[in-house]
Amino acid sequence: MERAAESHLGQVASLPAGPATVEFRELRYFTVLCEELHFGRAAERLHISQSPLSQTIAQLERKLGTRLLDRTSRNVQLTAAGEVLLGHSRRLLSELDDAIGATRRAGAGELGVLRIAAGLVSREAILPALRHELDSRFPNLVVEVGEEVGDAMVDAMLQGASDVVLMLCPPSRGDTDAKLLRRDRPTAIVHRDHELAQNTIVTIAELAKHTLVLAPRLFAKGSHDLVLGMFHGHPPASTRIADASSGAFWDAMRADGFTVLPSTAAVSGDFVRLPIADATAEFTLSMVWNRDTPPALLPGLIEAADAAIAANAWA
Repeated sequence: MERAAESHLGQVASLPAGPATVEFRELRYFTVLCEELHFGRAAERLHISQSPLSQTIAQLERKLGTRLLDRTSRNVQLTAAGEVLLGHSRRLLSELDDAIGATRRAGAGELGVLRIAAGLVSREAILPALRHELDSRFPNLVVEVGEEVGDAMVDAMLQGASDVVLMLCPPSRGDTDAKLLRRDRPTAIVHRDHELAQNTIVTIAELAKHTLVLAPRLFAKGSHDLVLGMFHGHPPASTRIADASSGAFWDAMRADGFTVLPSTAAVSGDFVRLPIADATAEFTLSMVWNRDTPPALLPGLIEAADAAIAANAWA
């Protein structure tokens, strides 16, 4: 077998210089042989027999019109031309491996842009820890975050505005899937001049003596219904529907109102947060995506989410 290899190497055709079509397979065989300088060991690494290896090297030499290796009865040595080709082969093979890896990562969503729409609470309570896990796993991924609110961001996602949504109490739909990331206890929010503001804790019955201020149900059905359900046994003195960014909300809260938010929701200095002693309901914070066209990075997203849950002891 080694004689056959020697014979093939000795028969290099003298061809005029010109373009040559060289395959990556030939360069890989040549590079491995140069690293081993032994046909038997090189063939074993390549999982082939010595015969096709020697034939490939001989074919490569014919294509290039020059001898690449000197074969003696004792060893294999590179010629000057072989040394030059070896350097280029290693670079080309490395670039090919990089290209293949990058293509696979792009196919899996690990390269490019991930668009996240995050609600107000999710932006504070979930996003930073999730971004930390994504950055550590996918350093070449660009994460773009859009500020959106309410159930409408799910419709926007389904129309292509984002890849995933981080939101409070997502609506149950047949065209989306969701992963629960965190549960938060509800807390009462009152203005600092409210008569309950000096309390350290309140009950549902105490809150029910005042005006419940709620965002419109069409805005966020899940959280709206959750808060109303808390007062099923103790109906509030009155209920005021007002957007949290409106003047009507401010007026209602200054008068006698209270609202209920997750414990992780940001609250300005004008308001006081009060734990609700007998609250059993929980707000949920979830990651939502299109069931029919999930993001390519979904497995990695779920892995990052699981890591954030474990690292931060989210329920």
